[in-house]
Amino acid sequence: MAEFITASELADELHIDQTPEELATLGALIKDASAIVRGSISPDLTEADALVKAPEQFNRLVGSVATSLYYDRALTNGFSHGQMIILQQITGIVKGGA
Repeated sequence: MAEFITASELADELHIDQTPEELATLGALIKDASAIVRGSISPDLTEADALVKAPEQFNRLVGSVATSLYYDRALTNGFSHGQMIILQQITGIVKGGA
């Protein structure tokens, strides 16, 4: 099974200093993003299931949504077009459409 994206990996990707405060913030945002993504697909979807069925897409979307939350905690503009494409792809894979 693939590993779930970590705060350190996201900080590296975003070139954010890995202070304890930043890592704690990113960790919380990753947790929130995962819950948002999984809830958008199926109320019963677990991280483990998502990582088995669509690991690359799930981690990419969780990281992207966590990044959006980092810069805009209210997600003022909702999901981006690219995020919606990945969400639809994961939904198809999880629900057997892909």
